[in-house]
Order: sequence, then structure tokens, then C-alpha cells
Amino acid sequence: MKSYSTLRTAYGVDTKNTSTANLTKGDEWMNDYHRKILSKADWPFLHRPRIITTYDPDSTFTAVAGTDVCTAADTILTLTGTEVTFTTTTTLPAGLSTSTTYYLIYQSATTFKVATSLANALAGTAVDITDTGTGTHTVKVATKFQPLPYDVDLVESVSVTVSSTVYTPTPVSSKKKWDELNLTSYTSDIPIHWFVHNGKFALWPKSSTSGNIIELNTKIRVPDLNVVDYTTGNIDIITNGSVSVTGAGTPNWNVTMAGKWLRVTHSATAASSGDNEWYEIVSVASTTTLTLARPYGGRSLATGAAASYIIGQMPLLPEAFHDLPEIYASYRYWSKENDPRANEFKSMLQTDQGELFTSYGFNDLSMVLDSGEEEQIINPNLTINL
Repeated sequence: MKSYSTLRTAYGVDTKNTSTANLTKGDEWMNDYHRKILSKADWPFLHRPRIITTYDPDSTFTAVAGTDVCTAADTILTLTGTEVTFTTTTTLPAGLSTSTTYYLIYQSATTFKVATSLANALAGTAVDITDTGTGTHTVKVATKFQPLPYDVDLVESVSVTVSSTVYTPTPVSSKKKWDELNLTSYTSDIPIHWFVHNGKFALWPKSSTSGNIIELNTKIRVPDLNVVDYTTGNIDIITNGSVSVTGAGTPNWNVTMAGKWLRVTHSATAASSGDNEWYEIVSVASTTTLTLARPYGGRSLATGAAASYIIGQMPLLPEAFHDLPEIYASYRYWSKENDPRANEFKSMLQTDQGELFTSYGFNDLSMVLDSGEEEQIINPNLTINL
């Protein structure tokens, strides 16, 4: 596999020009090609499952005077900007009122502060809570939507697992129909419909409990290739057959690394030698723990392994065609220079591009009924224009 950093280095070598200006221009050409080639067919490798979970519609909570931090007993959506209202059996914490819409300020998965407006929430300006109140307090989430995973371009179908039962809700065709469904408040763990609006996802009825698994069958968007290889810290624990990885040496992993790829470096020292294979990262739980898409296939590394690693951003193309964006950028460079070397890169580009379409371009994800009549198929190798 070839990460963005590897492709950028190769471009500098192939063009014999490693100036910052040229490498930046190469980035532009590589990304132009990457986006364009991925728009030329309904590529099967752009269709990926993504997992999110349901949230509780309400929860009891406690507040701490002085810090203004509230802690929910159940798992609610604590995303900044989430609309909520509060009720209590006796008296709410001072600073909060019943029948008033507030906006959450995210602190953690179960903790939040409260703002009086969306603008204040985005600015981090919290309500001053001066006492804990009395009785039992409840926060009710008004927001029906939750954000889609960052790389989702299109949701194609949805399944929801509740206990051992799998439901397949149907899509709502318009915002008008969605609004009509939500004229009255209704919660249930049996989903009937789903809807996507403004990059956010919702089920109808609204889920009544948290933790139900929502699997989104999606088409992912094409990101810019611009994230350099990351090597801070080391791998502390990784076990053969497991998807869990633990880091050490202050790796400072973060959620933006989901979708990137991890390689544990092979070395001559058995205690710290990885298998040198690339594994996609599906989630990052903390600054020192992440989860792989597939179980690790190398030898297990125990606590204190201190193995070197790379986290790299890969093109969305199949592995055998990762170098296509760099070949195209080098072709553009030598064409600009009116140098005959452009012909060599053009030939490589046409050959590899043709193989890509031959291997993947005819995959059709829809179910069709064959009429039995032969149809003429136009070879895309003869028609693609870049």
C-alpha cells in the first residue's frame, strides 16, 4: 500500500523536483485525479458499512455547582448544540428552569454543560449553576438527529439490531413527510423509517433506549489526500487474532485517525517486530487505544514491546492502483515541461487505468433481471476522458 506521504515522496523523485512549490502542485494534481477517477464508475470499493448507536431520549442527571458540569445517568446525545429541556421532582439546580429550551456543551460521552442559546453553546458560554437543587432531575433530548460518520456521502440502506432482532427500516422520501411523521412525539425500539438531513441521521420512532447498533450501508465521500504519516509514540500491546491496539510513549491518537491505516514495523528484534502489514483503523477510543477493521495477523507483542509504527492516509483506490494519482501528477509535470518523459508516464497511466476498469469497473451493486437478450457493452477503457 502507498500512503499519501509515500506518494508525495515518489512524485518528488519522479519529477526530480522536491521544492515545496512543486510538491504542493503535485498534491493538487493527485487530488484532482483521485476525485475524477472515482467519479467515473459506481466503484464497489466506495461502498462501506458504518456503525453508529442509538441514544436514550432522556436521563436523570446531577449537577455540580462551581464547575457547571452535569452528569447523565444514561447515554444521551451530549453533542454541542443538542437541544434539551429539564424537569425535576422538586427544584432544579439554580440557573436552570423547566419548560425552557437549552443547548448542551459537550464535555464527555456522559457529561455536559448547558447554554441558553445555540450561539452560546458554540462559543462555550455556559449557564452558571450555583447549587445542585433538590429531588430527582431529568434531562430530555429534543434533537432527533445525530451526526453521520464523517466520511459518509450517501446512506443507501439501514439495519438496526435490538437485542437479537434485526430491523430494516425504510427511508423517508422528503423533509415534508418527515415533519408529518413527527407532529407528535413517539419513542420505540422498533424502527420503522430513517431519514438523512443536512449530514445528520434519525430514526422514526425515536429510539427509547441507548446502545442499539445501527449499521449504515453507505457510499463514502472522497477526501483530499493531505495527511502525512504519523509515527509518534510506539505500540505497547497488539495480539494475534485481536482488533485492539494499545499505544505507549504518548501517541496522542485521536478520532480523526479512523479510516486511516496502521502498520506495525518489522524489525530484527522479535519482542518489538510487527508483521509490516497494513490494517484499517475503524475507531479510536482514547489517546492510547484504537480498533482495527480486521484481526491482527502477526505475532503478539506484549506490554513494553515499544514497537515502531506508521499511521498513513491511503487513496480509496484498490491497493494495486494506489500509485495512479502520483503517475498522473508526474505526467502532468513533464507535459508542462514539454519533456518526452511525459509519454512514459502517460503509457503507464493508460495501462494501469485500463486494468482498474477491467477489474472493478463493471461491478453493479443493484439486482437486475436478465432479459436473456445480448446487449452491446461499451468498453470504458475506450471512453474515459480525464
